[in-house]
Amino acid sequence: MSDQLESIQSHRPLTDVVFERLRDAIVDGRLKAGQWLRQETLAQELGVSQMPVREALKRLVAEGLAQRIPYKGVKVVEFSPEDIVDICTVRLVLESLAVRLATPLITDEELERLKENLRELEGYTSQDQIARRRQLNDEFHLSICRASGRRYLIRLVETLWKWFPSVILYEGTLRQKELLPARMDQEMREHRAILEALERRDAQQVEEETRRHIRNLSQELTEVPGIPKEAINLLKTL
Repeated sequence: MSDQLESIQSHRPLTDVVFERLRDAIVDGRLKAGQWLRQETLAQELGVSQMPVREALKRLVAEGLAQRIPYKGVKVVEFSPEDIVDICTVRLVLESLAVRLATPLITDEELERLKENLRELEGYTSQDQIARRRQLNDEFHLSICRASGRRYLIRLVETLWKWFPSVILYEGTLRQKELLPARMDQEMREHRAILEALERRDAQQVEEETRRHIRNLSQELTEVPGIPKEAINLLKTL
């Protein structure tokens, strides 16, 4: 594992830096699905003590990016095709509900922040900028859901977003560079369509555009990580 992670030099809290470094390594595939995350080895690689690594591993487990096996340790989570379809299905249902509820409640200030999000997102087009683009994508969707004001619904959606699409879709896209420009263009078009419907306060259209966006992302899973197409077909009926 010594050639996978670089030593950390930062003035930020070490636990945060270690967590982000490990999370990004999982997403971009340097830490493979099923790979054991040995606390002592990671600490040596990153040039830190074991304490921030221990706390970072707890956060990875809490966010669903890793799993703790009793008496064995912590390893990178492995998603089966059934797991991925399940995540897609639940996200489609919950996020559709959240954006419909958010549409009449979202403020002009929140809409302006979404516009700023898209303006910034449009400027990140290269592979080395994918981490920031992923953050902006997450913020776009979660900001709309949070505008619903439904605390427990928001909590459920946020939990799903810890897994999908960042861990699954972006990982595959990063590994197939030739797909990146087209996927970025499609993402922008679909985000704009969602925002335009929000500005019109058209709850039905916002929900439809969100469902279309999630279905398209889900369809890409059949191309990127190799999930069987028949496993995704259920989403077309929801």
